[in-house]
Amino acid sequence: MMLNKIIDEYVVSDQIVEEDIIKLKEAGFKTIFCNRPDNEEQNQVTVKSIGDKVIENGLNFIHQPVIGGQISQNDIDQFSDYYDNAEKPIFAYCRTGTRSSMLWALSESGKRSVDEILSLTTAAGYNLSNLFR
Repeated sequence: MMLNKIIDEYVVSDQIVEEDIIKLKEAGFKTIFCNRPDNEEQNQVTVKSIGDKVIENGLNFIHQPVIGGQISQNDIDQFSDYYDNAEKPIFAYCRTGTRSSMLWALSESGKRSVDEILSLTTAAGYNLSNLFR
């Protein structure tokens, strides 16, 4: 599990496993976002198993599956609603963390400059410069 901080209240990662939930709780996260659909690859940990473990540990869980390269304005708007209403800090994951980073970046495009968004996501390890061309 990676902890790639974009901002203090939003950290992204690649796929996690059930055992990571306790570490996330201990790190102070209040909400876990999953931006990955089930069955993207063989032997992928199911969203239900992660979600059940998150709830069992007293954290909030939001599943918003999106497909890379197919993020719509509806996806961005839905993410914004989830983000605005979620208890923070938020830990978000998908296969590599890129989709979770993209959703945040696109939802922030009217609130922050493109340069700031790209600086923050690049520092977290995600080159999203193609999003804003």
